[in-house]
Amino acid sequence: MLAGNCDKTTDLARAALEPLDYQIVTARAMSMALFLAHKNLPELIVSPFEMLDGDGMTFLTELRQDEELQSIPFVFCLNEMPEAQFELAAIKEGAAKVVSNNLTVSEFKNLVEPLIHERLVKKGKRQEFTPE
Repeated sequence: MLAGNCDKTTDLARAALEPLDYQIVTARAMSMALFLAHKNLPELIVSPFEMLDGDGMTFLTELRQDEELQSIPFVFCLNEMPEAQFELAAIKEGAAKVVSNNLTVSEFKNLVEPLIHERLVKKGKRQEFTPE
């Protein structure tokens, strides 16, 4: 799931994940992102700080308070790397990673693919391309 109001983050995540045949659901507003997260139970949530009716940190807090959504890996993908204080707060709140949307597509893919794989393993599903 791609949440938030930052086209650069959305474009980066789409470029990294669409070639891997992941279904991508987008929501610019926090309320819609929460609704769609409940409906779709995504394998990964990528969000900038900017959202139409909230912000990324509030969104993360809401996800972590929900038993059904709290185990979904959350990646903050920001216009620029934040001060260490914000990064530490995000990690403490439950973000798996805090990254810049200035990464290359390959760098971003290499950061998030292990998170998706770990989520699938925890759910008891294998990735389609895993050899038997």
